[in-house]
Amino acid sequence: MEEEKSKVLVVGATGKLGREMVMASVAASHPTYALVRDLSIVSSPSSSNSDKWVLLQSFLSHGVHLLQGSFDDYESLIEAVKQVDVVICAVPSKNALEQKPLIRAIKEAGCIKRFIPSEFGADPTKVQILGMDYDFYEKKAEMRQFIESEGIPHTYISCNFLMRYLLPSLVQPGLDSPSRDEIKIFGDGNTKAIFVKDCDVAKFTLCAIDDPRTLNKTLYLRPPGNICSMHELADMWEHKLRKALRKIYISKEELLKAINGTPYPKNMDMIFIYSAFVKGDNTYFDIDSSGVEATHLYPHVRYTTVSQYLDTLV
Repeated sequence: MEEEKSKVLVVGATGKLGREMVMASVAASHPTYALVRDLSIVSSPSSSNSDKWVLLQSFLSHGVHLLQGSFDDYESLIEAVKQVDVVICAVPSKNALEQKPLIRAIKEAGCIKRFIPSEFGADPTKVQILGMDYDFYEKKAEMRQFIESEGIPHTYISCNFLMRYLLPSLVQPGLDSPSRDEIKIFGDGNTKAIFVKDCDVAKFTLCAIDDPRTLNKTLYLRPPGNICSMHELADMWEHKLRKALRKIYISKEELLKAINGTPYPKNMDMIFIYSAFVKGDNTYFDIDSSGVEATHLYPHVRYTTVSQYLDTLV
């Protein structure tokens, strides 16, 4: 007899990553619930919320249960959490600390087998830029400490960069699409970063939620074909364009000067580039016993490689 599938609640379900979590949960045949701040949109669409109405209608057509609730309404969180086995939070990283009421609700409900907090980036315990990131990673590290102090069963997802960030410009701050003539190479050009598409992050996450091998561990996403240096990105782009690019090298010192000379938050792209492509925060460390690697555990999961993604930009 097939084991009953865990019921999954996605918080932040209408965001870019959250909607992928919802659909990955549906695809994996989990009874799926989406927490929505205002359910009146479903019955009273308007021009200002038409996109969200279409999304929620799509959820409903796939059998997703819509629940009204928010971080500001603790009772709504309790009510939602009590209906499921797994909670995936996909709110934006800048709102990391707002997860605390949700974690308290999970503890009070006492029924959650696994919590996936909103992290979905570089491992905050490994990054080497603390003090220059405007508390971006400190907030995530604080959430880890809170989750563990409350005894919440969890899995952290360390996917590093989502492909929709930086890669559309080939890691060129200020550009929306890559140049066909030149490319700035940050640092020595050999340090590698990792990019994973949102839908693939969701696929790996859903594989992990019932897996005892990922309980209270970090799931690192390091897919072969998605671990690239600036030189490798430039080489791939040149191959696709069938032409050589002029390469402009930006040293560590020049990048730091630009970061310090640019006001927050406009300097954040450069800070993340410094973290990944100069300090090597995505890849400098080996995975120890506190973590596992996703493609080793789930070799069946098909994902988009960086090269395949760049094909869409040509």
